[in-house]
Amino acid sequence: MKLITLNTWGGRVQDKLVTFLKQNLQTDTFFFQEVYNTNEAKEFVAVPCKQNYRGLFKLISEILNLSNGYFCSVLDNIYGIASFINKDIEVINKGEFFVAKGDWHDPTDMHNRDHDRKLQWFEIKLNNKKLLIMNVHLTHRPEGKKDSKKRVDQISTIINFMNTFDCPKILAGDFNLLPDTKCIEMLESYGLRNLIKKYDVRSTRTELYKKELRFADYIFVSPEIIVKDFKILQDIVSDHTPLCLDFDI
Repeated sequence: MKLITLNTWGGRVQDKLVTFLKQNLQTDTFFFQEVYNTNEAKEFVAVPCKQNYRGLFKLISEILNLSNGYFCSVLDNIYGIASFINKDIEVINKGEFFVAKGDWHDPTDMHNRDHDRKLQWFEIKLNNKKLLIMNVHLTHRPEGKKDSKKRVDQISTIINFMNTFDCPKILAGDFNLLPDTKCIEMLESYGLRNLIKKYDVRSTRTELYKKELRFADYIFVSPEIIVKDFKILQDIVSDHTPLCLDFDI
């Protein structure tokens, strides 16, 4: 089974993103972050909601027509994360889990305000076994990508959630964390393998990202997951690199 996770940058590189998706139609599961699902012209998040960004979820849905699309709103029902799972895969259960409360509409702290943070989860069946797969986009405000109380609380909340499932697990997405943080160590201590660390990945950012600290995206897997292949894809479709995991259980 193949899984790709990608922060789409709100669709800024839409033409190349479309080509990338068409070239990867056989991928079983896609996790996306920074996705718009609206026809309204609003500008209120990190990526301005211009005309060609607004219907990103709809556009992806039309391309990935072999998959069922699931949108998870984190701001005003028009911005969030999204997952696409091949229609041949049995989804036993699914849902959204609240990770951190946002304060986006607080007018007193325009620089540091943040939207809600959620975890999108799916319990699926693979080889007659249950598997929990999770898509996240965690905060970068206001501390950047270092540890903070808010970040530690987010990871603790996610670990507590995972404890409610007795099956193999995959946790993937944009964590907005540096590799040497306590938060990353917490997930490793929980028993998850950090594939960014295991495969000695030096950056999860593309040439479109101009800042110095070049880590954000991760895939964590529980010990039962058989990793057949893991790689950073070289397609420049965002300021984030796509991460691709080929696995079995």
